[in-house]
Amino acid sequence: MGKIRILHNGGGWITNIGNAFLDLGSIESLRRACPEAEIYLTSVTNRWISYHINRKIIRCVFQKRTVNVLDLQNFLSADYVVQSGAFLGKDWFDVHGDLLLKLINKGVKLIINGGGATDAAYTDEQIEKTRKYLRKLKPYVFISRDEKAFESFGDLAEYSYNGIDCAFFISEAYKPPTLDIPSYIILNFDKQPEPSLKELGIKNEKYIIRIHHSFWHSFPLLDYIKMMREYYYKENILISEIPYDYLTLYANTDATYSDRVHACVVTLSYGKSARLFCDTPRALLLERIGIKKITKELTKPNINKIKKEKEKQIAFLSEILGEK
Repeated sequence: MGKIRILHNGGGWITNIGNAFLDLGSIESLRRACPEAEIYLTSVTNRWISYHINRKIIRCVFQKRTVNVLDLQNFLSADYVVQSGAFLGKDWFDVHGDLLLKLINKGVKLIINGGGATDAAYTDEQIEKTRKYLRKLKPYVFISRDEKAFESFGDLAEYSYNGIDCAFFISEAYKPPTLDIPSYIILNFDKQPEPSLKELGIKNEKYIIRIHHSFWHSFPLLDYIKMMREYYYKENILISEIPYDYLTLYANTDATYSDRVHACVVTLSYGKSARLFCDTPRALLLERIGIKKITKELTKPNINKIKKEKEKQIAFLSEILGEK
């Protein structure tokens, strides 16, 4: 029997470095489930850029859409294609669904590893639209990252598991160095104004590092101006194209305060406290590991619970991939 070949669809790191945390964590869980597998990471950003340029510019000016992308996935031989993260929704399938469908029609089996819906796709109407597309794709494995996703889509796969978000595997995927730096906290507010230190209950003398997850936004001009005033001109700012810079800081922080779900996820994965300032259905993935008050207060993770959930998820994957 030859080695299992796994094509992992991901990318989009430049638009949101949190996508890298998902890719690295998902790949780590696959490696642990099937150590001998050959795993290849490919990006779908090429399609995303082309789709939006075509939709916003070419359609408006020339009233037509061009197809000019090279999908590397079509030229790789694989047994499985893996998709992870908050992609379950009509908008995502409008852009990338046909790529997955082509692979499935070639005999490649689809594994949804830590899947969840997009922010707008947890309504009954949107869930039914997503179910309609998933029926076409016929997932071989569906591992959810929150209870709602499992209840909504788990019955559509040959094998289903009520799992956790793949970014929780990041602490196994990357062991960061220690830093020769004073004790610090992280503030990461990309989508809203940064609260005052008084609002956060932070003393002025505390050493603060500010992290930004994306330098490429479609913010309106007024939002850019606000961000520049409230964020970019402050001290100790990190904006990087490399996920490991972020992970090193999250792993060594005393605490993270953020409006991004995955800033909190990776902080918690490394055993550190976090608080989330965001009202989003995607936060359901934190409830999945027993963290419900993270939007109300600084919360420390139950590392033993997270460890057990990861072990169970790997065991589930290992049993299925071992059947190949």
